[in-house]
Amino acid sequence: MEKPSRPLVLGGITVKVATGCGNMYVQFNWSDGRLFEIFATLGKGGGCAVCQSEALTRSITLGLKYGVPVSDYVQQVRGIRCPTPLSFPKDKAVLSCPDAIARALERYGSLSVDAVVGLLRGANGTAETEGAAAGGEAVELSPEDVAARVLDETKEREARGMYEVERVHR
Repeated sequence: MEKPSRPLVLGGITVKVATGCGNMYVQFNWSDGRLFEIFATLGKGGGCAVCQSEALTRSITLGLKYGVPVSDYVQQVRGIRCPTPLSFPKDKAVLSCPDAIARALERYGSLSVDAVVGLLRGANGTAETEGAAAGGEAVELSPEDVAARVLDETKEREARGMYEVERVHR
């Protein structure tokens, strides 16, 4: 299997995730309708957490280029603990920097390009509701509302087996 080369320009999103080491910014880029690469930025360069996050995201990117499913990474990395977890609020505890990356991958990594565009439009205050699309009044959605809709769409597609079909055809 050949590793595809990186296009000169890729589109994507950047997600802010709070960790015990500070805010982490996880960037996702898509190519040919699928997640192609991931980066994580945390604090200042040179720290241990920074180099570990860089190593992890480089490894994930390499696997993505060869067609490894996002869910495999989530399963392997989710739940890894460090000595300084972000434990509040309890229902959203981030156990480590790798756990933060896995959580971001789980939520955004399997999105379709259309869902990403919808998310970007919502984050920029230009998304519309179904009523507006049908000629009703336009209503701005918060980024959280758009993210919830995208998550619902993702779950719906997974339930219908759409992501499994996409993985087979890579």
